[in-house]
Amino acid sequence: MSHSEIKKLVKAKKLMREGLIKEAYQIVLGLEDKENLTAEELLLYKLLKANLLYKSLQFSEANIYTDELMQESQKQGDLLTYLDALLIKSFANVMLGNVSESEDLIKKADNLFMKIKGTSTIDLRESESFLVRIKANICTWRGEIHRSLELNKEAFELAKDSKNKELISTSLINISEKYGLLGDYDNAKLYAERAIEIQYQPWLVYTIGVIIDILLDKGDIEGAINYFQQISEIREKDKSEINDILYRYYKAVLLKTSLRSKNRVKSEKLLKEIIDTKDISGGGMKFLWTKKYIFTIINLCDLLLIELRLTNYPEIINEIQPYIQKLLDFAEQQHSHWILCETHLLQARLALISLNIREARQFLTQAQILAEKYGFNQLAIKISNEHDELLKQLTMWENLKKSTSSLKERMELARVNEQIGQLLHKKAIEAPKLLEEDPVVILIISEGGVPVFSQTFAEEWSFEENLFGGFLTAVNSFSDEVFSEGLNRANFGEYTIIMGSLSPFLICYLFKGQSYLAQQKLKSFIDNFKKDENIWKTFNKFNQASRAVQLKDVPSLGPLIKEIFH
Repeated sequence: MSHSEIKKLVKAKKLMREGLIKEAYQIVLGLEDKENLTAEELLLYKLLKANLLYKSLQFSEANIYTDELMQESQKQGDLLTYLDALLIKSFANVMLGNVSESEDLIKKADNLFMKIKGTSTIDLRESESFLVRIKANICTWRGEIHRSLELNKEAFELAKDSKNKELISTSLINISEKYGLLGDYDNAKLYAERAIEIQYQPWLVYTIGVIIDILLDKGDIEGAINYFQQISEIREKDKSEINDILYRYYKAVLLKTSLRSKNRVKSEKLLKEIIDTKDISGGGMKFLWTKKYIFTIINLCDLLLIELRLTNYPEIINEIQPYIQKLLDFAEQQHSHWILCETHLLQARLALISLNIREARQFLTQAQILAEKYGFNQLAIKISNEHDELLKQLTMWENLKKSTSSLKERMELARVNEQIGQLLHKKAIEAPKLLEEDPVVILIISEGGVPVFSQTFAEEWSFEENLFGGFLTAVNSFSDEVFSEGLNRANFGEYTIIMGSLSPFLICYLFKGQSYLAQQKLKSFIDNFKKDENIWKTFNKFNQASRAVQLKDVPSLGPLIKEIFH
């Protein structure tokens, strides 16, 4: 590589750090077909390209490209480049929703960083800032907002004295957004303003939009309009696709705040136009657009719900449904699992408005399964508690079918406004109060509905045989619902039943109180039941002989039940 070409790479690196991604990319593309590069020069070029891919938010491409970079850096024994490649790959994966894979990669990067830090004289603060920031992203996915805030502050402190505008501004934006999630709007605005001062161009209009969102959450519409004027001025100078879409989006959002119906009609028209916009070019621009696309749909659904509340026209629910499906499809495509969970909750509330109670329960079950799968524990607890409350209110909802209740009344009972607000403002979920349940009975039955084992925890169940018989009848009836309709709990008088399958057995748990911890205990019991070879063999043997299992027949079963359920 000639001296001039090395100078070009150095210039590209400088442009990239200042946020001039397009300019840096043009230089790198111009060097793509150069021959006679040394191994070290080729590695430098590839590292720069990998950085540009992730900084322009082309995460899928960055994820693939770093594989080659990692192999090459390992071959050359270049640990610093290997560390950078690990960080880029981990960041790309978490942004693509592959959180577990990102966690594995960041652990490797963390270990390697500590090894290099102990022996290197190179200033590694920028690498450490990036590493910490990725940990913050993972925490956000897990719903650990306070921890995410701490880590983003740490990332900012490590980056603030560097010339890396991307690291500094992104840390500030992340801090702002976390404060917003926690409802601390003053600090959220303060950090967003500091991010604007950095003048990192790729994120400038987006950051102004963050402040508009904060001001709207605070109810400061006049302040939001003033910041919108800044977006208008930037759009006049740079009429790029992303600037135009962000301009139209915030114009629609501001029109939506108006009390006048004609302005809400204009807002609805703009939002629908944005939804119908074809995919725009450019990886980074595409990413920013997708973030706002989701909230475009949510805002439109909110407008339609306002119209439903004002007019009481049931056909508006049918108009909302296709947009709900668009939201689900797009959130799944973009790995926005939090949005998926919250949208299923919204579907549950809309089903209640239409008095489709069983459908509402199915959506609640789906939402909780997703929340648990992706580690949104606070949200999973919230959903479980809501499902418990719905079970208590079943009689009320069934009676509404026979009454002439208005849609407005049902919307209030279903708390639809609360759910759409949660989607729009994405506030951190306060930790729900979690209480231990009171165990009553654990029952194991064969697929034919014959009891194989039972253990009672409450004294009244040891002698009220008619109560136990009624429970068994309820279990046999409930088992059909569990497997045919995806429901996971039911009421039996003042008690709750949950059930799990472990073919050829059904394991049922009856208790008083909240379901969430009870569900976790039942899962733990089923997992341990499967793993214990003696328990498994004994139950199958007794089942084949049509005999009931007693605690004395399986010595390890009693301690297992005591450990989990007591």
